[in-house]
Amino acid sequence: MNKRAFTLAEVLITIGIIGVVAALTLPSVISHHQKEKTVSYVKKFYNEINNAVRMAVVDNGDVELWVEDARDTNYNANLAFVQNYILPYIKYLKVDNCYSTRACVYLSYGMFSYNVDNNGGDIAFFLNSKYELNPRNYFAFQFNKNNTTNKTFVEPYTFNWDGNMDSLKTASWGGCNTSAGNAKYAYCTKWIQVNDWKIPNDFPWNGKAR
Repeated sequence: MNKRAFTLAEVLITIGIIGVVAALTLPSVISHHQKEKTVSYVKKFYNEINNAVRMAVVDNGDVELWVEDARDTNYNANLAFVQNYILPYIKYLKVDNCYSTRACVYLSYGMFSYNVDNNGGDIAFFLNSKYELNPRNYFAFQFNKNNTTNKTFVEPYTFNWDGNMDSLKTASWGGCNTSAGNAKYAYCTKWIQVNDWKIPNDFPWNGKAR
């Protein structure tokens, strides 16, 4: 019986084809994995910060008792707030001042900054634990003392949003795009949330930091 085997040329051609296919598909696979990992950490933070607030309510009463109508905006005030109402209820590594007056809390999977105001405050989650404002790393939230939607107080940032789903992407202030003024990317987190916690296909994943 004659036995047929692949020639060296055929093997090399097959390997070359496999290499080309891998080179074409691997970046897409890696990007998809990165997006899924990013969303998993953003959702984890969203759940953990809201669980922390719910536990703080049990110990300290309604959040309207925590947040005064007038408040100094400085690092010590922000630090005191997170020490009283957030840190006892969340696992963290350290706290410092990573940007301006914000109190920055480092977690095992990222970092969040807190800036308290008379409504509750602005919160930003940074996946790589650095204060870098780009769509892969920066996810904006807001603490609203009057927000009881689904028993949550911390929700994706929507200040000044007109309620139009398209404007989450296109708004000239806060929109999830590279030219939305000083508040660029602020609505990115909300856009992900309304997309069933998935990175939209036209999300500015490679948007430049500012």
